[in-house]
Amino acid sequence: MVHYASRALYGSFLDAGIDIHEYHESLMHAKVAVIDGHWATVGSSNLDPFSLLLSLEANVVVDDESFAIKLKHSLEQAIKLGARRISENSWRTQSIKLRLVSWLSYGVVRFMIGIAGYAPGKSRI
Repeated sequence: MVHYASRALYGSFLDAGIDIHEYHESLMHAKVAVIDGHWATVGSSNLDPFSLLLSLEANVVVDDESFAIKLKHSLEQAIKLGARRISENSWRTQSIKLRLVSWLSYGVVRFMIGIAGYAPGKSRI
């Protein structure tokens, strides 16, 4: 369900000029990012309360340019060999059924986060 929920946001990401590549070679659970070629983050957490608070997943931030360059190269190779780029045209022409599934999944995931007690503005004490 989270796969489809995340796809609901692709249109906004593409409109903002973000390139999206979906990795299909195998299951890749790691989340990585290289920022400005200088620092990087590596881990297993998604940017949602389920990963960060309920599943106790985490990322590590590495402030090392050499590490960032190596990670960027590795990520580029993974994209080149096992990912498919999501183009704005293919995204805009997908079926209404797939769009509906994505937005319904997004709504259910957001609702579940709210039920879990991690809705914005809710006191955590």
